[in-house]
Amino acid sequence: MKTFFVCSETRIGEHGGEEYDDFIEVENAPTTDTIEDWANRIRDRVRKLWHEEMKEDEDKRIVVTLDGPSPYNAMLVDLQILLEEEEGIVIELPYLDPEDILRNTTGDLEAAKVLERLEGGNDA
Repeated sequence: MKTFFVCSETRIGEHGGEEYDDFIEVENAPTTDTIEDWANRIRDRVRKLWHEEMKEDEDKRIVVTLDGPSPYNAMLVDLQILLEEEEGIVIELPYLDPEDILRNTTGDLEAAKVLERLEGGNDA
């Protein structure tokens, strides 16, 4: 397992002494013009960590922690899906509660349960 920290420039000082395999300091308010550039930078760093991880006989995943605005969260969720589908890179986002994701995707808790079952979750 490798760890990667994505942090906004105004919050970086609050994380002194924390240890990660890699980190990136991102702008506080990404725009539609800059978010793609940040996504590419983060994707490249995750790929680098993944290739380092593949050389070791350990848990094969990249654990990404975020302390930044919500556009980065949306981007990380997209990268999590895309990189696993396209390259087999497993990204874990431990700061996200799967139940919250389902509730935010749909305000209907019953629909969220159906979605979870369809995605291979709880069979109940």
